[in-house]
Amino acid sequence: MAALSVPDFSVIVINFNGAETLPACLSALRTQTWPQDRFETILLDNASRDDSLQLLRTQFPDVRVIAETRNTGFAEGNNLAIREANGGVIVLLNNDTIPDPFWLEELHRAILENPNCVVGSKLILAAEPNRINSAGLFLLRDGRGADRSFMQLDQGQYERGGVLFAACAAAVAIPRALLRVPLFDPTYFLYCEDLEEAWAGQLAGRRTVLAPRAVVRHVVGASAGDRSPLFWYYVERNRTLTALRHGDPFLVVYSVTGLGMRAARALVMAILRRPAPKYRWPAVRAIGQAFGDVLLLAPGILSQRFMNPRRRGPN
Repeated sequence: MAALSVPDFSVIVINFNGAETLPACLSALRTQTWPQDRFETILLDNASRDDSLQLLRTQFPDVRVIAETRNTGFAEGNNLAIREANGGVIVLLNNDTIPDPFWLEELHRAILENPNCVVGSKLILAAEPNRINSAGLFLLRDGRGADRSFMQLDQGQYERGGVLFAACAAAVAIPRALLRVPLFDPTYFLYCEDLEEAWAGQLAGRRTVLAPRAVVRHVVGASAGDRSPLFWYYVERNRTLTALRHGDPFLVVYSVTGLGMRAARALVMAILRRPAPKYRWPAVRAIGQAFGDVLLLAPGILSQRFMNPRRRGPN
């Protein structure tokens, strides 16, 4: 695809060792009903150690590649790629997803029907396409974000779309007029960055809606795995940092003490030789490190929050 000056969409894919899932994702972009000359695909590679870059050179030379020499994570990787994007709408897409052929067309329809809104896709499980992975994110009372209708049968219950607390960053469209740069806090690295960004947007009066027919199949946990120490560390740390930034005083105290209790519980369970050996001490280290990092970062976050409140709107 020739270089474009002002494409309608810039589809941004962040990749780290994703050679196994990339072909399905990028091939699906080639089959979009939205005209190929009206969107660009930008892939930022986070210093992959597999065959990702060779795959891109040989099979997807039309994809614009930004090759980093270090792993910048999902959060900063998107920030860097957005700076290079030309499109009027920035679309984030996970490297382990397979968008439906009508995906971009349906996102465009939703943007026209919902001006000045962020638009989320409906994610379904790649292995079970009749089950929902995420129909947007909602906020739990303890400050955690959760996927709406996770693992429920897709029976058309979201065909009317509607307003969301947040869209899952695995497949979301952000009109440039609503874009903040940087979009994500780079210290999050990965996980919960979409919840934090959306919470800040909510406080700034921004709306997010669901495009129910913008469907994307998702291979859940392909990047880090949902039982890896990397997952435990970043999810525990980042969801607590998000509560510190945006929650009420009760939620701030509850989130920090809750993380401390989970760290203590992981230690007790390891001493009692539970759970399985391969999870035992890695869980202690990951959750303990998350708690320690929160204690180190909390004073700065709270000081910034109350002395210079973070109510970020579009730049």
